[in-house]
Amino acid sequence: MGDIPFSCTCGTVNGRLVDIDKKAGSRITCYCKDCQTAAHALGRSDLLNARGGSDIYQTTPAHIRIDEGATHVACLRLSPKGLMRWYAECCNTPLFNTLPSPKLCFSGVLVHTVAEEARDPLGPLTAETFTEGATGEGPPVRKYGFARTGFNIMRRHLRAKLGRAATMAPFFDADGAATCTPRVLTLEERNAACPD
Repeated sequence: MGDIPFSCTCGTVNGRLVDIDKKAGSRITCYCKDCQTAAHALGRSDLLNARGGSDIYQTTPAHIRIDEGATHVACLRLSPKGLMRWYAECCNTPLFNTLPSPKLCFSGVLVHTVAEEARDPLGPLTAETFTEGATGEGPPVRKYGFARTGFNIMRRHLRAKLGRAATMAPFFDADGAATCTPRVLTLEERNAACPD
């Protein structure tokens, strides 16, 4: 086990992924239009890969610590019921994704927040999902690992619950309320940010 530092682009928000081992999480690349739209809405499409994918380390909130800059962490939603996308408002760096409800112990850490030389403990890619949304030129991106991704999310959730590591901090308080009020895009803003 070990800790892995992460930070936003400008360094104002930084912290650690703690107690990382092979059971703590798994790494996927998501090519869905929503992940792309969120990056465009924040003006950070530069953080997507060449085909529009987001490299995400899926884990549980118990493995995330924000050491500095927590007051600069904001939340974006593409719709009133959409995924909660946490970002550093100082430089609009996407940081984490969570579900709208704290009932499932899940969080996705955007891997670009971890220095390249520190990424080895996050493991290899285990899935590439929603590949029909891939952009740019080149051969089709092969979809694989979707079912395993869902299984791993539920396995980690149950492990957290049984091990009493089901905290949803730093995203939700003890009453289940989000730690900040999300900004919800209007339909016009969402359409403008959605890539063609």
